[in-house]
Amino acid sequence: MSRTNYVKRLKLPLEGSDDVSFFTKCGTLVARGYARVVVGDRGPYVEFEPQHIVAESFHIPKDQEYRKADKRVYYVEARSNDAAYVKLYFQRKTVEYADYLVGRFYISPFELTSDKYPVLIEPLRSKEDEEGG
Repeated sequence: MSRTNYVKRLKLPLEGSDDVSFFTKCGTLVARGYARVVVGDRGPYVEFEPQHIVAESFHIPKDQEYRKADKRVYYVEARSNDAAYVKLYFQRKTVEYADYLVGRFYISPFELTSDKYPVLIEPLRSKEDEEGG
């Protein structure tokens, strides 16, 4: 999937705002505001600064705790405290495939809703839809 295709499907503006709240699909508040949307080779991610994140909505799973101390890892993984189990990345090192910033948090827009944008990114259309079937 090309970066351009993701950008065309985004409903959330690429530039950030402190005037948007984000929720899991189960309704848990996970962030207030965002910095920007980053579209890399692995798709779009909403970027958050530390003050945007509602920390008590997340936990680090036991099998991911090693990431907090391992200097070789690129990110620390946390998950939402609800059935949606949304993955939150805390970026520790730079990568070549996207412009992720060290010290920022990232969540896929496919896993979120917001108070201003009920759908953050349009789902892929099926071949049948595209062919008018």
